[in-house]
Amino acid sequence: MNKNRSGAFRKPESYSLSTDLTSSQPTENTDQPVKSLVSTELPTPEVSIEPTPEQQEVATAHPVGEILVAPDVADVVRVAPRRRLRPHIRKPRVPRMRAPHIQPRVPRVRPMRVHTFDSFLHRDYRFLWASTLFFSGAFWMQQVIIGWLTYELTQSALLTSLVMGLDALPILIAGPIGGLLVDRWDKRKLLSGVFVYQSLLALGFGTMVLLGDVNAWHVFSFVFMMGIGWVIVDPARMALIPAIVPRHSLVNAFALNSLAFSLTRLAIPAIGGALIVFSGAGVALLLQGVLVAVAAALALGLGTFATSGQPKLNARGALSEILEGVRYIRDTPVVLGLMLFGFLPTVLISPFLHGLIPVYAAEVYDVGPATLGLLMSAVGAGFLTGTLLLASIGDVPHKGLMILGCIALICVSMVAFALNPSIALAFPIVAIGSMGTMGYFSITGATMQSILPDGIRGRVSGIYILTFGAMPAGNLAAGVISENMGAPTATLIACGLVVVAASVLMLLFPSIRKL
Repeated sequence: MNKNRSGAFRKPESYSLSTDLTSSQPTENTDQPVKSLVSTELPTPEVSIEPTPEQQEVATAHPVGEILVAPDVADVVRVAPRRRLRPHIRKPRVPRMRAPHIQPRVPRVRPMRVHTFDSFLHRDYRFLWASTLFFSGAFWMQQVIIGWLTYELTQSALLTSLVMGLDALPILIAGPIGGLLVDRWDKRKLLSGVFVYQSLLALGFGTMVLLGDVNAWHVFSFVFMMGIGWVIVDPARMALIPAIVPRHSLVNAFALNSLAFSLTRLAIPAIGGALIVFSGAGVALLLQGVLVAVAAALALGLGTFATSGQPKLNARGALSEILEGVRYIRDTPVVLGLMLFGFLPTVLISPFLHGLIPVYAAEVYDVGPATLGLLMSAVGAGFLTGTLLLASIGDVPHKGLMILGCIALICVSMVAFALNPSIALAFPIVAIGSMGTMGYFSITGATMQSILPDGIRGRVSGIYILTFGAMPAGNLAAGVISENMGAPTATLIACGLVVVAASVLMLLFPSIRKL
């Protein structure tokens, strides 16, 4: 079929079948061409340049040159914008780095460890502590006996105050010599020998008291001879502690050493007061001798701490070595400042607070020896409480500020004790003051021993205990002032002097604040 330009279909004019396929007659002429099945008369297509009616209509509606505007609504096929062809550059493959799994570090919470008895892990310290326990029990027994016996014999506050600190006078005379002996000889044998000497002395004086032939000068002589032993005992104990325990445990060791004094000060004065009431001062002195003998036996359990390889000691060499200790103190401001601070409790605190307790008991509170023993036991209770707190803390930071805090606590208790008229309130006030005193001695002693080198420790300790030797001067001042102005006034005056002296020393030695 053919379709012309107008779109009409035209039928072919003729179709003819030229060959009879069913005819059986042979063909006469083989050369005759076969008739075609397609008509030989092919129509010629009619080509016309005339526009069709549809084209004429379009041309009439839109003449040449007119801009065609698309209808408002039209079936427009939206063609997506062609993407710009860019050369495909394959990016290098970077392996993914996985961030390491970091688990936040959570601090491990450990149970708080109490350091109260760390120093008891050392065998030699256990023997030293037990020896100190019995020796301190004997010392507090002596304080109760001598205080009451002297006041009973003399009825003088001045003499009573003097005898309470007279045992420190030998330290003022021979303290450096004792420190030199500690550096040169076996500390164990020195300590045991001194305890044996004091035990025999207490037993002999107790026998004299039992016989009833005792005067005031006997008491003064006994106290002075007992004080000779302190020339060796104090430097030896102070030098032994750093040789037994490590440096970081020194505060704990000195606090536990004070614990021995605290425990005995809590119980022994009351026992001594009761013994004086029921058995007399002679029996109490015999018990003191027995306690010192036990201390001597325990000191023999210590190891050997002899210093070997040094030349024999002579007078010129002894003086030279003592002067070496003096030069060390002079050239070390911290040690010098601590030594000057040591005069405060021995001259202005203990004589005017603890040394006047027998006078307070007799004149202010009007009580007997049993109550005096209980009042001195309250001092031991304060020592015990402060010791346990300090030993549990362990190594104390900011030691200089802690020393100032202890002095402030002591001053508050001194003012309260002087202004208090009640015996019931006197017990806690004295206990608080004793807490401050114990803290001061423990922290100062541990700080001093942590600074000193081993080769000079005994000599410097012997010079340091000269501060204890100044106690008779403080007792003398306390006795004079209390006899003329009363014990409360004497305590208030001493408290004011402590505040002034501590402020001046802190200004002169700022390195103490940085400890």
